[in-house]
Amino acid sequence: MKKKTDKTAWFDEGFKLLKAAGAAGLTIENLTRALGKTKGAFYHHFKNRNDYSRQLLEQWEEKQTGDIIRDSQAQKTLETINDALVTLSEKAMDPETEVAIRAWALRDPLARKFQERIDTRRVDFLKNMFSLMTQDRDQVEFFSLIRYCFYIGSHQIIPTMNEHHYKQNLTALMKMFEHYIHPKK
Repeated sequence: MKKKTDKTAWFDEGFKLLKAAGAAGLTIENLTRALGKTKGAFYHHFKNRNDYSRQLLEQWEEKQTGDIIRDSQAQKTLETINDALVTLSEKAMDPETEVAIRAWALRDPLARKFQERIDTRRVDFLKNMFSLMTQDRDQVEFFSLIRYCFYIGSHQIIPTMNEHHYKQNLTALMKMFEHYIHPKK
């Protein structure tokens, strides 16, 4: 008896297609061909291509944002929250998919809605984290945006930074923030 393909396989294949061909390659035909399934198997799990796209983006949001924020929030100090954030982000980091979804969001209202929500959630989390460093709202906003731009920008550089280089630069950035608040004379 042939094993049923669950939704996870459809999502895994969707992320592969996004990386390889962008959103234009994310078709029902490409998905079914790659998985060796029929269109009927696709429609067993999803109402249509838009439903699939919505669920794929929900998977991305949960894996790359919800899970990381939830696990990082369990920590209590700026240092432990930041350490958890860095560790969890490194484990989940998928720069090619991040870039592909951002490109998709430039042309598709549904993907844009998800990307806006993801960016807002991530920046809000950073604001909460940096509020443990300073109560100055302008500094919290400034640090959060710079930190997030560093994260997103590191995905855009070709070739992407390796983990060691990323961590090294992030540590230096955090030290700069600390020095900004508490300059040494």
